[in-house]
Amino acid sequence: MTQLLGANTGYVEFPNLFGGLKFSLSEEAFEIFGFSVRWYGLLIGLGVLLCVALGMRACRRYEIEQDDLLDYALFSLPAAVIGARVYYVLFNFGRFKKDLLSVFDIRGGGLAVYGGVIAALLTAFLVSRYKKQSFLKLADFAMPYILLGQAIGRWGNFFNQEAYGGVTTLPWGMTGDQIAVENIYRGWRADTLVHPTFLYESLWCFVGFVVILLYRRSRLKKTNGECVCLYMILYGVERAFVEGLRTDSLMIGNTGIRVSQLLSVILVAGGIALFAVFRVRYRKKQMAENVSDSETTGFEATRERLDAEE
Repeated sequence: MTQLLGANTGYVEFPNLFGGLKFSLSEEAFEIFGFSVRWYGLLIGLGVLLCVALGMRACRRYEIEQDDLLDYALFSLPAAVIGARVYYVLFNFGRFKKDLLSVFDIRGGGLAVYGGVIAALLTAFLVSRYKKQSFLKLADFAMPYILLGQAIGRWGNFFNQEAYGGVTTLPWGMTGDQIAVENIYRGWRADTLVHPTFLYESLWCFVGFVVILLYRRSRLKKTNGECVCLYMILYGVERAFVEGLRTDSLMIGNTGIRVSQLLSVILVAGGIALFAVFRVRYRKKQMAENVSDSETTGFEATRERLDAEE
């Protein structure tokens, strides 16, 4: 068993992976002036900074000004936090209805990725309308960085021992001190291994980041909006699968339907349909331009022939 150094207030263990891995850890990264800084918030913050830095470096290549990109970030990032909280509260209201002030206690936990992404994109759309700029062009540029941010942020779940899945016998099954307590609460053995679904999503999001980044640069991309569609399809497929493994899903009332799983299916279907629509529009535009060029060339040829006859 390999013991990896860290804070000594808890642990996460992968007993069957590489001869056994055990991480001593804490939700708290450090304390400054009596204020506790937690790994979850720190990782999200670092992810945001990295994504903004990468975007600032690449934006001019895609004819997006750095000042404009900063404007979008300054409005969209706070909106993402609010949206993530609102989404979580709406579909988990029973936890908050007896103490409505706890809605504002974000440090107590409860942020949903989908709510954050939806709020950020909606805010970016409104800013683009104000600036009279193409929202789809900006969204295509931003999509890989959103996935990268999600890939990094998911590791906050590792430190919090949350967002894990059900029972598994796979070699990378995990456990932890808090997970063991919750296993007993569910009627399982304390040492039951569970799916590290945070890891599944993090790895998939990183792959998605690379795929969309390469697609954005390639000749395969024909028109604005295609990277948005790829995000909808890639993330939707992953989340629909992984959400089915999780034990902490938000449900639609008492229906047993997982909110994020249903939304993921809708995203995949919508992404495929929109991609087809964008491609059809692109081809029609190309055909119209070809016809126009052909008519222009024919007119010029006729004029040259008449001039020669004169």
